[in-house]
Amino acid sequence: MTASVPVRVDYTLTPLGESLLPVQRAIKTWAETHIEQVYAARARYDDSGPAA
Repeated sequence: MTASVPVRVDYTLTPLGESLLPVQRAIKTWAETHIEQVYAARARYDDSGPAA
């Protein structure tokens, strides 16, 4: 913790957490590439009516 007013806390990733960064970046890239398809699939689902 860094002494300040108001109180401030600084966080860092552990090496284990850092090992997930490439996976997180890949998911972000996939989502950005496919966002229009995601929106279209969501709209089709929303338009399909109530679940049986």
